Amino acid sequence: MKTVPILIAAALSMAAPITAHAETMQMPDGTTMDMPMDQPPSGDPQQLISDVLKTMFETPAKPLAIGPVAVQGGWAIAGWQQDGRGGRILLQNGEHGWRPLLCSGDAIREGDALTKAGVPATDATALAAALRDAEATADPKALQAFASFEGTVTLGAATASAAHSGHEGHGK
Repeated sequence: MKTVPILIAAALSMAAPITAHAETMQMPDGTTMDMPMDQPPSGDPQQLISDVLKTMFETPAKPLAIGPVAVQGGWAIAGWQQDGRGGRILLQNGEHGWRPLLCSGDAIREGDALTKAGVPATDATALAAALRDAEATADPKALQAFASFEGTVTLGAATASAAHSGHEGHGK
């Protein structure tokens, strides 16, 4: 079986659903996982996002650090670090809570790139500005980790046949 050599995708394949309602997510490497979908409908978006990402990607041996998190409407970008690596993850808030859509590095910092990823133009511009503000006080080493993620990996059913390369630096 082919594996996607990035830590966050590896953690996805090991994550177990924690609730009764789950949605099957197709991973870029062709494997699937059940994503827990029963999240509280309201609350602090930063905490909800951190909770869902840690539930999905964190393992006892590889803790996941989340932050900063920028939120605009039903969209968010969260910085993540795990096992000396990092990146940014784009999320959308829907009927079942926050759902990760794609993982990238600096490529999703600008409004144009967010629009291409499906974020409405108004939200994309505001989200990019919110991310700049949130990262203005971030540790420079964290920003280097976020930038180290090469390319973009789409998470979800739409990627059933997609193959992504260029992530060798993010392997286990």
